[in-house]
Amino acid sequence: MENYSIIDKLNAEQRAVCLEEGNILLTACAGSGKTRTITHRLAYLQNKYPNSQKYNIAITYTNRAADEIYSRLDNMGIDTSAIWTGTIHQFCINFIIRPYSMYSERLCKGYSIIDEFTVNKYCHNIANNLGITLKAYDNPFTYYEIRSAYNDLLLKNKELDFDLILECSLELLKKNPFISENISSIIRTIHVDEYQDTNELQYSILSEIYKSQNKICLLFVGDVNQAIYGNLGGVAKSKKELELIFETSFKQMHLRGCYRSTQQIIDFYKDFEVNPTGIVSVSKIKDEYSEISYNKSISQYNLPNEIARIIRKELSNGVPQNEICVLAPQWRYIFKLTNILKNLLPDISFDAPEISPFKYDPLNPFYILARLVFSEAGKNINIRKKLAKEFLEIIKNDYNIEISNRYDFLDLLKNANSKDITEKNGISVYEKAVEHIFRSMKVSLSDNEKLFKTYKLFIEKSNNRMAKNNLSSDYDDICSFFKEKQGVVISTIHGVKGEEYNTVIGFGLLNGVIPHWDYILKSDLKPIRESETKKLLYVLMSRAKQNLFLFSENDRITKNGSPLSPTDELSKIQ
Repeated sequence: MENYSIIDKLNAEQRAVCLEEGNILLTACAGSGKTRTITHRLAYLQNKYPNSQKYNIAITYTNRAADEIYSRLDNMGIDTSAIWTGTIHQFCINFIIRPYSMYSERLCKGYSIIDEFTVNKYCHNIANNLGITLKAYDNPFTYYEIRSAYNDLLLKNKELDFDLILECSLELLKKNPFISENISSIIRTIHVDEYQDTNELQYSILSEIYKSQNKICLLFVGDVNQAIYGNLGGVAKSKKELELIFETSFKQMHLRGCYRSTQQIIDFYKDFEVNPTGIVSVSKIKDEYSEISYNKSISQYNLPNEIARIIRKELSNGVPQNEICVLAPQWRYIFKLTNILKNLLPDISFDAPEISPFKYDPLNPFYILARLVFSEAGKNINIRKKLAKEFLEIIKNDYNIEISNRYDFLDLLKNANSKDITEKNGISVYEKAVEHIFRSMKVSLSDNEKLFKTYKLFIEKSNNRMAKNNLSSDYDDICSFFKEKQGVVISTIHGVKGEEYNTVIGFGLLNGVIPHWDYILKSDLKPIRESETKKLLYVLMSRAKQNLFLFSENDRITKNGSPLSPTDELSKIQ
């Protein structure tokens, strides 16, 4: 008898998705429970096949989303040994490149993965050598000479950037069909979250794996109205297009009801749907009153005071701090506002974008170590175990480091927890912790050229970020970046995709910001200006459960001194 209890609390549409054994294209409106459905489907499959060694895969657009699914499964008490969650790049590394690099002429003699910092460093060094002056917002790869020299350098250094991870993965699959067959044989299901952000190369990789045996069950889930990564190549394929790519049939299913927002909020933002869905609230608060306002007369200089007033009012009405969110289209507006609000509201906590010395990079072993060293040892134990296992996998497979079988992830956690914190400089504490960990593994860091280079670049990058952004090197201050934060959230529209808050405050809604100048000035982008703008506004507004405050503030100007005007697509709002 199958155990259905894990999906008992889902609605009929969500349960149907969990029980369906064929390929699914699942379209889901904002607040319909996409992540909830994926998580429970993974849990249901694990319970249905408890002794199976086949993986149930969840491919997410962000690492944050992958961690969220894993944490939910962990909190449900689900055995996650046969469940894998991560981004498409992590999937390619784990399932294609790492086990099959010997079949690639480029990868067989070793490789390492570089991050954005290293890419930018290489490009600027190349530009300087070529006598090319790059402006702050220049894309170096628009210069053929820089692109060519950069590709040659990566080939020489045996390095991969994120684009090459995908390109090399697809090449391996196409040239060696048995690889696809092998991967397909160990996977039961692949769930692709936010599928509307999947690019053509990613579709091709998944297609090669699927078509090798046609035994994997596929689930693509997303919302066309939230396709806000088109500038990165994201494409929301139709059912017919998916069937052509994968050469198989898909069942179209839907999650229609919104469990997040009042009907008043939905009626307000549904005018910004690119693809009308007939979204209806089924929330417990569906009939409650929502305060909705749009202010386009306020000065940017008075804006922080007005936002502070709204926050105070919402708190006095019983709204918790972490149920209030302040959003802007771009990061550059966020940092200044954060500092002002902290001064205006000293008694209120903020979950705001403070720059960490360590840029998020889950493929870098030394970033993983930083998370283990600076995060609290007694919290998120299973996440810490997962990180420790990932570190050892990277060290063994990507850097060909031999580690005794007697040394496992529990030893690593013990070593990371036993760091020396007698001195206050966090970088020094980290360096000593790294030395201690590698000494315990009986591995000489300096004797491995590739690994030592990765380590030195990581330290250089961290010191660079600290100097550039005037960050404290104090150990306790660095630890604070890895603590779970509670308070008023301040972020970008892209940064809170998939999240929800009682009260949302959006500002910076100005032509040239949303939409970006590219959609206004570039002739090839003008035709999609309206749709791309509506998608961003839709994502912003649909984060709100009950109250929504929008601002197109005055007195913001271009570099040439021209005033920015309110986003045209908001003109219909009275």
